[in-house]
Amino acid sequence: MSAGFAGRVAVVTGAAGDIARLAAQRLAAEGATVWAVDLAFAEPSEEAVGAGRIIRRRLDVTDSAAVAELFAEVARTTGPATLLLNAAGGPGSRRAPVEEIGDEDWHRVVALNLDAVFYCVREATRWIKDAGLQGSFVIISSGAGRTSSRTGVQAYGAAKAGAIGLTRQLAREVGKHGIRVNCIAPGLVEVEGIRAEIESIPPAAMEQHLSNVALGRLGRPADLTGPILFFLGEDAAFVTGQTISVDGGSIMLG
Repeated sequence: MSAGFAGRVAVVTGAAGDIARLAAQRLAAEGATVWAVDLAFAEPSEEAVGAGRIIRRRLDVTDSAAVAELFAEVARTTGPATLLLNAAGGPGSRRAPVEEIGDEDWHRVVALNLDAVFYCVREATRWIKDAGLQGSFVIISSGAGRTSSRTGVQAYGAAKAGAIGLTRQLAREVGKHGIRVNCIAPGLVEVEGIRAEIESIPPAAMEQHLSNVALGRLGRPADLTGPILFFLGEDAAFVTGQTISVDGGSIMLG
């Protein structure tokens, strides 16, 4: 691997998941110090990866105070994070008609997929501006945020659409401070968290889904790594406020 991110400090949320884990490994391999955070991490750990390292911490990204403490620890220990990958999220397990969705069901999903993004970009921006640095943020949305969710999760589609709107608004606001903000909207990706759900899809329904995907297959976690690193890196130095669909040609927007 090259040292394309040498000396950079990154925070990656949802880092126990397949997509974020691969991105964290690539960032570290290319020289970054990566703070990989996830509620699933029971104990702190650290490892060298290529020219960089990965520091793992347990974090509930829906807890704004805990997020603030994490970014403060990052700044004290390794210097402020100038790279941020917001990959924590998920549709939750509740599938029901809208009239049967309770307040708690709604707020839980919105908190994870939208509130948590806001908490992280707020803290990252604070530290970057105070240090007079430049930065790049990537927000993982979903195809559900560009059209609608096939899962029937109303809060998920709304939150992911909100993440796309937040991307544009942030890019407009923080661009003058040298911070870029971009978004990725994946299609259906075979990740561990939803593998059982994918396997439960009837063959005819899966065939119908794939018929609407130009490349004719489901996504893989590695399909997201290149676009993520592109947006975070200097090859995208004049790109901000953009959302790209990484879905094999399912949604084709200009």
